[in-house]
Amino acid sequence: MKQTVMTIEDNNEMAALISIFLRNEGFHTLDFGTAEEGLDYLKKNSVDIILVDINLPGMDGFMFISHARKLTSVPILIITARRSDTDAVAGLGFGADDFITKPFSSEVLVARIRAFLRRAKGLETNNETIIAFGPFEFFPDDFVLKKDGNPIPLSNLECRLLAYLINRAGKYAKPEVIHKDVWKNEFGDLTVVAVYIQRLRRKIEEDPSSPIYLKTSFGRGYGFCFPDAETS
Repeated sequence: MKQTVMTIEDNNEMAALISIFLRNEGFHTLDFGTAEEGLDYLKKNSVDIILVDINLPGMDGFMFISHARKLTSVPILIITARRSDTDAVAGLGFGADDFITKPFSSEVLVARIRAFLRRAKGLETNNETIIAFGPFEFFPDDFVLKKDGNPIPLSNLECRLLAYLINRAGKYAKPEVIHKDVWKNEFGDLTVVAVYIQRLRRKIEEDPSSPIYLKTSFGRGYGFCFPDAETS
């Protein structure tokens, strides 16, 4: 079955070009010119990955990402102009997984999409894994975190990052190591690691400015600490 790529792009020429790239590589594509149209589709249907521009008529890309994250955990990739890199990093805070800058080649775009889809598929399992800490239950197989039984959805990369840190509980990892192991990339903007740590802290820490689970150690990086345990 073909994997479905949703594109939210108001530039018809760019949208058509992306669609041609992806269809030639065997993907099924859905093109929408506004965030509102994309959200309406997501309310009743599923896709495998989403590409979204930030500058859209009506609802902008930031708000689309924020609303889409309540509907789906699939990877969201921002398409942006080079001058908007700062905005792209801000988009990560709304729930995007990564960004790609214009202009880009079809080979680069397809490679990035395939990489994210492989990572998403790698989290699929028939095992019911539950990790408990404090008032939380973490279900890495379902991209779900529960607090006192109430679900807190996680994006694909939030899930990967939290699972990675929990699996290394008691140890710190530097941002470049986390980026390589979780994002599967030795290069790129390491800012995304700090952005994702903050996103997770907002979901699990009572006081994100004074975390008890996701800790930071100057010079050593980030680490997960179970209650009453030490992180080294």
